[in-house]
Amino acid sequence: MAQIALPAMAATSLLQFSQQMSAGRIAKIEGETEARQIELATLQREVDRKESLARAMASQIAESGAKGISAFEGSPLTILQADIQAAEEAQRRDVAQSKIAAMTARARGSAAKRYSQIGAVTNLIGDVGQMAYVAPRMK
Repeated sequence: MAQIALPAMAATSLLQFSQQMSAGRIAKIEGETEARQIELATLQREVDRKESLARAMASQIAESGAKGISAFEGSPLTILQADIQAAEEAQRRDVAQSKIAAMTARARGSAAKRYSQIGAVTNLIGDVGQMAYVAPRMK
């Protein structure tokens, strides 16, 4: 029985070590995937904002033209410029917030990987110590 117990303990310990290391790698991949999703969503929102701005500008130009006013002078131009500035500011804020969120996701994934690896090594060392203590007593 003792001849089976020690190898079984070693196998179990190595399996747990492998699982914890894999969990760490998976956490890192998940963090990177989340960061890429955040970045992709930022690009999509930029496209949506530009499409919305283009529609608003077209509407304003059409309205000005219907009133017989040139779209690129006076009040219509001021409105267009304000819309463009607002869209650019919204884009800058969104990019900054998305960069922070993506960096956070990546950092969270890296930290989870490190903690998992540290836990795996710590448990493995503990298991080896326990097996070293038990082995001489199993004879």
